[in-house]
Amino acid sequence: MTTSGLESAHRPSMSTRQGYVVVDLETTGFSPAKGDQICEIALISMDPDGTIVEEWHSLINPRRSTGAVHVHGITNAMVARAPAIEEVLDEIWQRIAGRVLVAHNASFDLRFLNVLPGSHWVTETLCTQRLAPDFLPDGKWTLAACCERAGIPFFNAHAALVDARAAAELLRFYLRRGVSWQEELNRAAHTCDEWRPCGVSQRQARQRQIHL
Repeated sequence: MTTSGLESAHRPSMSTRQGYVVVDLETTGFSPAKGDQICEIALISMDPDGTIVEEWHSLINPRRSTGAVHVHGITNAMVARAPAIEEVLDEIWQRIAGRVLVAHNASFDLRFLNVLPGSHWVTETLCTQRLAPDFLPDGKWTLAACCERAGIPFFNAHAALVDARAAAELLRFYLRRGVSWQEELNRAAHTCDEWRPCGVSQRQARQRQIHL
């Protein structure tokens, strides 16, 4: 099924203060400059207080080998009928626009997002890994290690939705300690341009089953 973009009934409204969107990517490798591509993406929308509003995730056909199957568990067969990244760009940017983008080790995810058409929708970012030393005892700063010290259950790492949920819970852990990123929230909302679809025919997400 293809659409010309998100149906208006499913489009998140642009508000003065939209909140956060937590992102996690699974990729074929470490470097888009060397041809590596996204093979799965998850986005979790959150209100400014950390309440989870909506989840969206999809396998992505990278049009090449999926790479380290032993890490992310995504085989070539799993993505063969999945949309290419440009076929879900409207979904991705519509959910990111006007929100503060959050990720664990955000520089990695941004490396892949910034090469996509429409990356100007990413205006404000937070990295739960960089923030961790302000909220957690010393130790390793991987997502699993941070979740363990914060008392957040974390199983089946390296599925994009699972990792995004863990990062979202980590952000909520920080927010419950009385911090606020209001300036970032306001800047993201106020620098959000009027939404325009990317102009490429869009497809529905193709999701993998995740056993929790």
